[in-house]
Amino acid sequence: MKTIYIAKRQIILCLLFMLLIIGTLYADDDRTHKLSGKIIVVDAGHGGIDTGANHSGVLEKDINLAIALELKKVLHQYDAKVVLSREADIELSPECNNEKVKGRYHRDLAARVEMVEESDADLFISLHANAASNSKRQGPEVFYYAKSEPSKSLANVIQNELSKVIKSAPTANPGNYFVLRRNKIPAALIEVGYITNIEERSLLQSPEHQRKLAEAIAKGIYNYY
Repeated sequence: MKTIYIAKRQIILCLLFMLLIIGTLYADDDRTHKLSGKIIVVDAGHGGIDTGANHSGVLEKDINLAIALELKKVLHQYDAKVVLSREADIELSPECNNEKVKGRYHRDLAARVEMVEESDADLFISLHANAASNSKRQGPEVFYYAKSEPSKSLANVIQNELSKVIKSAPTANPGNYFVLRRNKIPAALIEVGYITNIEERSLLQSPEHQRKLAEAIAKGIYNYY
């Protein structure tokens, strides 16, 4: 009887283990299914001659690009297609196709929106790093165009995930940024943190923290769908 009991117990344990494996596989399928085929433009703000915020030798453009590259890797794990606005330290003004747009700065921004239209993207994510005269300010902040409810929903789920990585506001804020108001698809502009805060400036240069931010943003996008 003892031998039969042990055999039954082993069979039950094997079945439970198989169910756990199957459940994990289905969970992965669900994760990839939601973003499978989705085209997401990941925009690393600034670049080239435009450094963005600059404090203690830390340039915003470099942080933006590092996190954009990490975000691309994570989103690929979700089976999404990622279009990067830039993969190197360059400005995008030469890429603008609209001859009516004048000035390097405006052409750079217009090129980022054109990229969305040309790629037939589903979402637009613009990455930035913040700066303030108050060195105590910290935490990621996500913005959306007030007239776009889908963008508001997207921004809020991303903000919620970022608040789990580092202390920050629980909800996103409206922002009248060019790349938000000119986009016809759900769009969010993410200030990943303050380079003017000494502790956060150090974190933003850390590959580990950059990875955590990228994972939180990707999880927010997943939750949006």
